[in-house]
Amino acid sequence: MDLKIGLNVYKPFYKIDWQLNEGYIQFVYGKEIIVLGEMDSYYQIKKHVFSRMGLKYYFMDIDSSSKHNTYIGAFIDANLRQATFSELTVGYVHKFVF
Repeated sequence: MDLKIGLNVYKPFYKIDWQLNEGYIQFVYGKEIIVLGEMDSYYQIKKHVFSRMGLKYYFMDIDSSSKHNTYIGAFIDANLRQATFSELTVGYVHKFVF
């Protein structure tokens, strides 16, 4: 199991995503009014706190003396406990033995 908690430094499209998903549509006298989500202090915290949880399956034992190993993994990425997307990864690990 792999768990990571970190700090986002640069997320250029999170502001647009927040405004669209946290906003709402209101109808006044038959006219549609779109209200965008407010960028308050909760937005600032949620924008910067990142977490990632998932599982990796290594095809060879990670404690073996083999220099090459491959894995497959499934992860859920989140901002302050709210999942934003899931991903499937395939990876390769090379051990440098000196």
